[in-house]
Amino acid sequence: MELSDLAHDERVALVALIEAVVGSDTQVSDDEVSHISRIAAAFGDNAYRTLANEADARFADEAALKSFLRTLTRREARELIYGVVLAAALPDGVDRHESSLLGWLATEWGITVQFEA
Repeated sequence: MELSDLAHDERVALVALIEAVVGSDTQVSDDEVSHISRIAAAFGDNAYRTLANEADARFADEAALKSFLRTLTRREARELIYGVVLAAALPDGVDRHESSLLGWLATEWGITVQFEA
């Protein structure tokens, strides 16, 4: 599955999660910008901005986002979204908020994370 295969709600979820992860620390790194750029390229820059605006309007807080994330059911989409968000979080180290959100999401979506040496 590719980013272009995600349904609208799945795209909104991905963008909202990326914003939550990137926005959790005080500075956006070059690696984070690179991840956002790849997502924007897959969706189209205008579409990405529209998705970001929709996510901002729909999710006033993390509780609203979590409630929405529970509604996504496609296993392949869940795994892709989680992997993309985790990849965006890892280069700068995962902070406490990112860890909490990613841990909750892995549990909620039944995703097992394995790191290879």
